[in-house]
This record gives sequence, structure tokens and C-alpha cells, in this order.
Amino acid sequence: MNEAELTTRIIDASGPPAVDDLTTFLRKRIAEDKAIAAECTGPDWQVDPGDGDNAEHIARHDPARVLREADAKLVVLNELDLAVHGQPRPYIDALLFAVQQMGTVYATHPDYNENWRP
Repeated sequence: MNEAELTTRIIDASGPPAVDDLTTFLRKRIAEDKAIAAECTGPDWQVDPGDGDNAEHIARHDPARVLREADAKLVVLNELDLAVHGQPRPYIDALLFAVQQMGTVYATHPDYNENWRP
């Protein structure tokens, strides 16, 4: 099963609506981040002095890093979704807290729900 099929299966599953809403929201934002990063060119971003004070920040958030970070976030979301859909995980509270924290990154998005804050 590929990533898209797994995502669809998990999103379509029934479960606690508040958690499902949050994980669905995050999956959409992560997919957007991945799509933008995948469109960027260049295998290795370097600091360009012409970028001024932002140079280091720009180089640190190159597309490859964004894609790795997105994949790591999806692993956490998958674990939480499995836990709330009947496959017990001993660390479900920590998973939920971590996912709630990931959501705050997108707090300015119009679809963000303030009730998702930890």
C-alpha cells in the first residue's frame, strides 16, 4: 500500500471526530508543503550572501529538508490514527500532544480550529 492509499484509508476510517478532523487538516497542510517543496529545483541549497539576513534560514529549509520533515510528520500522524482506530499504542497521550503541537504551526490557516490546541 502506497502513502496515498494509506492516507485515504486512515482518513476514511471512523474514529473520534476531533482527532480525525485535526489529522485530516494536518495531512492536507503537509501535502501542500510537499507539493511546493517538490516543485523547487536544485539538489542542495547553499547560503547566498545576496539573501542578506534571511540567507541561513532559506538554506536550512531547502526542499529536501521540507520533504523529510513532512514524511516524519506523516509517520507520527499514522501512529496516532492507528491508536485511535483500535490498534492500542502505549504512548497515545504523547502522540496526541505531539500532533496538537504540529497543528499550531498552521494556526493562522483559515481552517485551523482553536480547540485543537493542547
